[in-house]
Amino acid sequence: MVEFHSKDKKTRDMYKYLIGCVVPRPIAWVSTRSAAGEANLAPFSFFNGVGANPPALAFSPNDRADGMKDTCRNILEHPEFIVHVVSEPISAQMNVTCGDYGADIDEFVEAGLTAVPGTAVDVPRVKEALVAFECKLYQHIRMGEHPPHNNHIIGEIVYWHIDDSILDESARNPVRPELLQAVGRMGGIEYARTTDRFEIVRPVIEAGDPRSIPARKSAQEAAAAPKIPASGG
Repeated sequence: MVEFHSKDKKTRDMYKYLIGCVVPRPIAWVSTRSAAGEANLAPFSFFNGVGANPPALAFSPNDRADGMKDTCRNILEHPEFIVHVVSEPISAQMNVTCGDYGADIDEFVEAGLTAVPGTAVDVPRVKEALVAFECKLYQHIRMGEHPPHNNHIIGEIVYWHIDDSILDESARNPVRPELLQAVGRMGGIEYARTTDRFEIVRPVIEAGDPRSIPARKSAQEAAAAPKIPASGG
């Protein structure tokens, strides 16, 4: 087994291990605009949903060698953004937006995508995406003792777009994954489909089970209760 301290590895080497081990990773396809009004669209695979109260997403753009990426800089200038889920039919267009374009280049145009106005935020949305989350910046955390730094961006979801074609409101999980066809990121240039799935039933711990939360809480409370000495006869 390979073992090492992080301090003993170069950042680039740790990045390769990380993206090879943490798989598959969902992809945040993020649209932003600068203070000057220039649109930007780029994908990030350090991404996930991070809460429901409030509903929140987080993604982490690493700096380039010369500083912040356009996405991060735009969000700090104009603290709104839209995160789109990448479905397989539009994955090639997502890949086009990976390019290191200049800040004045519109990735919507480069990828042949339709930009429509956001509903609750002043940021363009990808019309072709089946799911989009309109977000306002909740917190920005800049990490790293030396460049290139990492930026952890947490956004509160303020408006949702979910295409009717992938919904079944009568189901326990209303979004139908076989219709969403979301893709995930692997290491290097590899991606994964979400069409091959399996179920694992979650264990049910009954209230009367001594391992259950109520039983454990009662036992802890009983152990912590002050002991009253028995009176003499």
